[in-house]
Amino acid sequence: MGLVSLGAGVAIGYLIGTKTGRDKVDARIENVKRTAQETWEREDVQDFVSKATDTATKVSHDVAEGAKKAAAAASDAVKKASEKAEEAEEAVADVVDEAEDIVEEKAGEFTSTDHKGTDDWTNEGGAKP
Repeated sequence: MGLVSLGAGVAIGYLIGTKTGRDKVDARIENVKRTAQETWEREDVQDFVSKATDTATKVSHDVAEGAKKAAAAASDAVKKASEKAEEAEEAVADVVDEAEDIVEEKAGEFTSTDHKGTDDWTNEGGAKP
């Protein structure tokens, strides 16, 4: 393997290092350029390039339209969720207000009954007096 690489390196060095070698490499490069240009200019290649360009344009427009629709749907979903959150906040506020009213009412009932002066906690599980 190393000997083959060495031989290839010497051959490439010879081709590039000598005027004849450089001329051969330059001629080959020019031949490749000319063949590539001729291939590019062929009608069937240009038809394929045109079709590929048209397809890419159509696909990009379709993707953009789909993205717009998805963004609109997401925006609507966020708006609806926001409305639901506001409704839930109002419902929670109503429940809290109602609970406060009940607590105040029960507290009033508790303070209005005569529990003052009752030091007997024996029935409550507390310490004996």
